[in-house]
Order: sequence, then C-alpha cells, then structure tokens
Amino acid sequence: MPDVINKVRAGEGTWAYSGDQVVGLGVWTEREIGHGDDAEPLLLHQVRRDEGLIGVFDGSGGSGAATAYRSGDGVDRSGAWVGSRVARAAVESWFCAQLRAGCSFEPESLRVHLGTMLGQMRPATRSKISGSARRELPTTVAVARYQRREHVVTCQILWAGDSRVYLLTPGAGLQALSRDHTVETDALHQLLQDPPMTNVASADRDFYIDCAELVVDTPCVLLCATDGFFGYVDTPADLEVHLLQALRDSASELEWAKGLVGRVRSYTGDDASLSLVGLGFPGFAALRDQFAERTSVVFDRYAPGAHRDVASRGDPEFGRWRDEAWAAYRYGYERLMPPPRTEVR
Repeated sequence: MPDVINKVRAGEGTWAYSGDQVVGLGVWTEREIGHGDDAEPLLLHQVRRDEGLIGVFDGSGGSGAATAYRSGDGVDRSGAWVGSRVARAAVESWFCAQLRAGCSFEPESLRVHLGTMLGQMRPATRSKISGSARRELPTTVAVARYQRREHVVTCQILWAGDSRVYLLTPGAGLQALSRDHTVETDALHQLLQDPPMTNVASADRDFYIDCAELVVDTPCVLLCATDGFFGYVDTPADLEVHLLQALRDSASELEWAKGLVGRVRSYTGDDASLSLVGLGFPGFAALRDQFAERTSVVFDRYAPGAHRDVASRGDPEFGRWRDEAWAAYRYGYERLMPPPRTEVR
C-alpha cells in the first residue's frame, strides 16, 4: 500500500502507512506557520528486507536564531530551520547509501556524513550575532534503525541532542531508548528546568552521534519525538497517555495521526514532530486492540484529573501527586535507557 499523505492546512501534516505487519505514521506541526524549526519527520521502510528507519530533527532556535539564507521569494530562514532540514536529508541519504552498498551502519559514518552536509550549507556570510552559545545550523537528531526477523526486531538508536527515541509495548508501555544530551537527564526535573544541551549537531562545532543497540520482541512500536511532544506535559507519563488515548479513539493510522495533531496542539508551546512504526501487528485494528488494557491502566494511574484528590495544576496537592506518579512510572520508563555517556579523553 502506498504512503497516504494528508496535509490539512499550512503548518501541520500527517502521514500514514500500512504494509505487511508494518504500521507507520508521522505528525508535524508548526507553532508559527512557515517558520517552524522542526523538519518533517522521516519514515523509510524497505519492504523486501523488512527493515527501515524513523527519525525526527529539531533545529535549535536559540543558538541558531541568526538568518542562514533568504529564499527566492524573500523569506529569511534561520540556521535552526536550515539545520533540521539538512539533517533530515543527510540521514535519509546516509541510510539509503549504506543499504545499497551493503555497508554497516556505523555511527561515525553518520556523523561524518551529517557534518559534511551541514558544513556545505554554512552561510556564505557570517552573522553579526556572536557568543559561545551561537551555533551554525544547529539541530537535534533522533533516529531508530530497525530490522525485523521472525518474532524479534534488531534496533540501532542514534541521536544527538534532546529529541528522543522510545519503545512502546502493550506489556511495558512507553520506555526511553535514548538519554538526552543535557546537563539534567531526570525526565521530571527536565520538565521543571529546561536544561541546556551538551551536544547538538551543527556546522561549526564538533559533535558526536550517540548509539545504543538492542533486540526487542514483536509486536512493538518504535517512535521518535521532538520536545514539542514531551516537553510541555505535567509528568513524563503524559506522553504515553496522549499516545494511547488518541490510539483508542481512532479507526485508522491516519486518524491516529490526526488525533495526535489535535492533542499536541492543545498543550505544546513549540513546534512538534513524531515518527512512529508498529512492527508485528496484523493491522491497525490489532495494534489498537492489543493496547486496550495498557490504555486503561495508564489513564487510571497517571492521567491528570483521574484522581479524586488532584483536579489541576492549581490544586495544592498537584506537586505531591506529580512526584508520586513519576516515582511509580520511572522504573519502567528508564529500564532500557542507556547509561550516561563516558567521555574518552
């Protein structure tokens, strides 16, 4: 079945795909139409080899706010805007080239390819804005490469920055597969502090591509998301609440994607993008049905307003409830998270 693309209006997009035990979708929204720092999400699936890649890319608007180029119709584009689009193109071309050549997917080869493409797109004239925080074409990268074999999926997680990769299963729920490159990596503390990043892809500074590998049983869902999806919620569990409630209320992949657009627009203060692939499900209905029990559990335990003694953020008990909810959710959420990176000097 070919990709289904449905762009309802400027500033948002939804994509859906359904194949042989593969269900995929993408969601993309802009806070300011035409000027969003998130590139469109990436979903590549090679049917014959039953492998593919999903990814998201979020240009760093603060450090990359300077104008990088002016389009033919006179629109100024920031370095963050350009960086995320170049990173998307770089990851796609890297994956396709490695696949065609039969080469291994080494993180260093991606870093070199990404750095080269970003470098080639550096502005011809330097910005007058200077400072240690300024970057040229800065962007996050969060990618999950997968290959399905019988009842397991081999996964390679590649990332730079604070966009995230997750695993979602009917039994364990949402689990982080990447660890943010930030000075604080506790997911709840990050919601309260918005810590700065310690590593981000860019055209003018050294960066690294972190990597984690694992094998997971099917059926499962892999997803990548930028912080517009997870950075404006009350607790880390809220992302799973939104994902599963939108799934419960949908009759197709495209409806699920549209439902996520509505949900993320209702709470985020940023651009937001998400790419998702479900593997080992006979179809969308089977995927939705297998998550029905988990949806009820997550809603009953973690959804704000589901508890009699906590009504809203303004409730005096909200802080206590949030801490307790995170304490209960944290072990499962972090169980597959890679350890902090050890720098080699």
